[in-house]
Amino acid sequence: MRTRPSIFRVTRNRRLSLGVAALVAVPIALMPVSGASAGGDGAPSNDPQSVDNIDPKILATMRQQEALQPAVQAIQAEYVRSQASGFTSIAFEGNGLTLRWKGTLTPGMQAAVDTARKTGPLKIQQANYSLAELEAAADTITARIKSRGGSQIQAIVTNADGSGLVAEQMPASAASKLSSDRSRAGKAPLASANEILTGLPLSVPVKVTTAADAIKPMTSRLEDVPNWNGGGYYETWRGKDFRMACTTGYGVSNGSGRKFVLTAAHCGSIPDEAFQGTSRYRMGPVHSDQWQYDLMLIDAPGSDRIFDGTPTTSNYKIVRSWGYHASGELLCQSGATSGTVCGLRTEGPTRVQVPYPGDSDGDYGYIVDGLIRTTQVDKKTAAQAGDSGGPVFSLDGSGVRAKGISSSGGGSVLNFQDWADVIRLFGCYPLVG
Repeated sequence: MRTRPSIFRVTRNRRLSLGVAALVAVPIALMPVSGASAGGDGAPSNDPQSVDNIDPKILATMRQQEALQPAVQAIQAEYVRSQASGFTSIAFEGNGLTLRWKGTLTPGMQAAVDTARKTGPLKIQQANYSLAELEAAADTITARIKSRGGSQIQAIVTNADGSGLVAEQMPASAASKLSSDRSRAGKAPLASANEILTGLPLSVPVKVTTAADAIKPMTSRLEDVPNWNGGGYYETWRGKDFRMACTTGYGVSNGSGRKFVLTAAHCGSIPDEAFQGTSRYRMGPVHSDQWQYDLMLIDAPGSDRIFDGTPTTSNYKIVRSWGYHASGELLCQSGATSGTVCGLRTEGPTRVQVPYPGDSDGDYGYIVDGLIRTTQVDKKTAAQAGDSGGPVFSLDGSGVRAKGISSSGGGSVLNFQDWADVIRLFGCYPLVG
């Protein structure tokens, strides 16, 4: 067994709706996507959970942020080229963007700022700590947690303003249950946050908080056919053994043009095979995974579309583009269990401890790195069991801009993995139409 992270798992049904359509003599060959209804470029969808029908205030903000995406890309692309710089974060604030930076801008970042300002207003604000410094401190904490064999810390959150870190402890009830489970398995008790942090050579402040909700594994739309849409239900199996049920993410391709389905690594591992929907239509085997970042590729052809609406919808949106994350951005997620959920405001980078009962191999207690934390603005449920691996997105005209895939969360919190790590680890980019 290998250690890998666990988080959301979902299902969405396309082939089921195809079968119903066939009974009423709808000419399936004329449908724009096998099993999926129009909605990407046509009239607004009547589906109550579609992004076409979200809160007007949230929609207005998302459209405003949409216009500033080229500026975000310019700044983040320069950061990716020079990660040891004074960069802390890029955030949506007011009617423009704020770049938080420690020290003097590098020539490369100054050029990126000049480019970004051609798109919209961007101000620069000095930060106490750079992202590199904050991540180094988080690495130190993570190493201590690993050496102790586990901790009550369920997430290490990087403050987007560069002020420091937050060590988020799991609720007392969750810590007690996990400690009991560990005791029965002959493992040592969980170390508290104070036990982990005491004596560590940290150069940044760390605030300890206790979460209202525990991070949960979220497993479980229902049918689909190739090429596979994002937001659909799938299961992983190892021979006759069921492993997990999750949500398909984006269709992606590598430098040679080979197509895959991107999803969450805690949902499976080599030599598992993926099957779509309750009818278990074979998609293909797990091609590769990066469990430390909760990313996995299924060797199956993905599409440039994602489901948009209720858990049983056949409506879709076309993926028009992709983008790096920025703090303060409003996003949506499309999960097989939850359907489309919007109003997810991004915060800073975070890393989480995989909770019991663990991933598809039963492993838990290890750390998943590189995630982006979001909170639903109205404190509604951000995601549910089965949403893991599903698309996280913003708007791009009548379509969507791919932002990443769901990984974990609890209550109004959703953590997702963004494109920086997907590109770095797999060399893959989302398929766009």
